[in-house]
Amino acid sequence: MKTLTCSQMGGPCDAKISGATPDEMMMNGMKHLEAVHPDMAADVKKASPTDPMMIEWNKKFKKDFEAAPEM
Repeated sequence: MKTLTCSQMGGPCDAKISGATPDEMMMNGMKHLEAVHPDMAADVKKASPTDPMMIEWNKKFKKDFEAAPEM
């Protein structure tokens, strides 16, 4: 299990988001966005996976996930 903050994942707060895999952490991050930052969640859902900003976010997220310590 690894943990990153909402802000480390590109969000506006320091809530902790955990997951055993990158996919699980992204799913938990989206649940957090939907509950606490619904406008941001809507923007993320509208974004195309081929959008250069989303491609860069995904690269950074994968790098940050790999660097996060196991809990």
